[in-house]
Amino acid sequence: MNFNGATVDQNGSFIYFVYPFIFETQNFATLKNAISRTQIPTKENQLLWEPQSFPKDDLLFHVANYLNSTDNHFPTARLWKLNEVARDILGFRAQWQLITPISEIPFTFGEAGEGNKVVQLALFQIGVGFLTVKVQPDSDNINDWLNFLHYFRFLRGQQGTHVKAERRIGFNPDTKQPQLEPFFPELAGGQAQYQKGKVYFGEVVTNLLQKSALPPNSLPEPTSKQWWSEVFVPGQMLSFTALFADHLPVDETQLLLYKLQNLFHQEQGNNPAPEDLEFNNPAWLPYASRQWFIFSLEGGSFLAADPPKTPFFRQTLPSHLREQYFLLFLIALHQRFTLMMLSSKVAMNWLGDGGKYTHRQREQVFEEIRNQLLVFTARGYFTQVMQREHHHRCYRQWHQVFQIQELYQEVNDEVRDMYEYTLMQQTRRLETTIQVIGVAVGIGGIIASSIANYIQQPLSLNPTWKIDTIHPAVLILLLSVAAGVAAGVLTWLGTGGWHWILNRIKQRDKK
Repeated sequence: MNFNGATVDQNGSFIYFVYPFIFETQNFATLKNAISRTQIPTKENQLLWEPQSFPKDDLLFHVANYLNSTDNHFPTARLWKLNEVARDILGFRAQWQLITPISEIPFTFGEAGEGNKVVQLALFQIGVGFLTVKVQPDSDNINDWLNFLHYFRFLRGQQGTHVKAERRIGFNPDTKQPQLEPFFPELAGGQAQYQKGKVYFGEVVTNLLQKSALPPNSLPEPTSKQWWSEVFVPGQMLSFTALFADHLPVDETQLLLYKLQNLFHQEQGNNPAPEDLEFNNPAWLPYASRQWFIFSLEGGSFLAADPPKTPFFRQTLPSHLREQYFLLFLIALHQRFTLMMLSSKVAMNWLGDGGKYTHRQREQVFEEIRNQLLVFTARGYFTQVMQREHHHRCYRQWHQVFQIQELYQEVNDEVRDMYEYTLMQQTRRLETTIQVIGVAVGIGGIIASSIANYIQQPLSLNPTWKIDTIHPAVLILLLSVAAGVAAGVLTWLGTGGWHWILNRIKQRDKK
């Protein structure tokens, strides 16, 4: 489908690819400090990341404070952008191409006409983070944009994709052409990666994250463990796109909306069902005449078909999409993956742990999960985040698509049941302890009181320590204590003590 000569306004259009991940909540402060101090390996030792603030325009006051905390509050989120010097050192100004089974697509990091925010990194204190890469094709062909949007999100060569890059090293005076050589960022292995075969952009993402959290003046260990875990489809990014299309035929608008919704390349989705092209599609939210927000579980898009050539629609609206609307997308993603993370923790630490935890350890794990949910409820689960109607409608639509309310209710029920279970276990252990102590004291007391009436010898204040001279009262006391302990042990074994012993033996054998 060629869309009959329609073109893309490259100044207003953009594509953001988002790599979501999770990390241990207790490591937030350490990671924040390490990222803020990570340096570029140059003589000047400039910082790799520059601190940024989340957009504040139109945010509710408490939400703005949540994202951009003041000095009086512990930071709940942090945002950085890649240093402009790092952009050159890492080769983001080189000539890059995305190689797909359909075509080879030259592309540029950053945004045409916008600037320098090539890569941004956001961490939320709850344990969710996002690495955002801003990149777009060097073309105004709609099919190139559709193909790029479909294929670039695969980081590790899925569906036969890879990247290649060349960097200018001089100028040939004979051919009057620049001299180029193969290039790949040193941070991700350098040109040696080409000797191994195809190179993937996932190497850049992985190494950028890995080296961003290293302590100052330290070298990465070859076998160092990742400090983050993937939370979306492994090796895949989400996308957030704005496509300003000029000269788009009216009768082809629905098909383009359908392709953007499903992230189809040019050869996919050319025979949709009529129902999929209805303008009342719940995944398409109207914004203005022939302009829609498009929602899906794999990302979001905005299509403006032949928008008016006015400063608002050609400059102000693209700026709002890059800032406020993208922030709404990130907040909703943060909520989605936080709830998924908490649900995963419940599942991994529930009863089927094979004796991994003691009762006390399990209670501590569940208490931590419960506290994280309470923190998220208080500071991250927002019903409304922005003042304006369009922003609010967009945010509510993300909630519906990501099923945030359903996820929250599911996790809340899981954590509540989990907490009630731990309380029940604590009560049961307390009852067992009281029962064991009661039996031990009772048996010992019965024996002592039964025999004590037959003792006639008075108790001496100058005791001797020969066995044949120990006072009978002392012997009775020792006998009652021994009988009480024996009765208590038998009672404990009868109320589940054998299970504790067997678990201890299993844990020792595993070690």
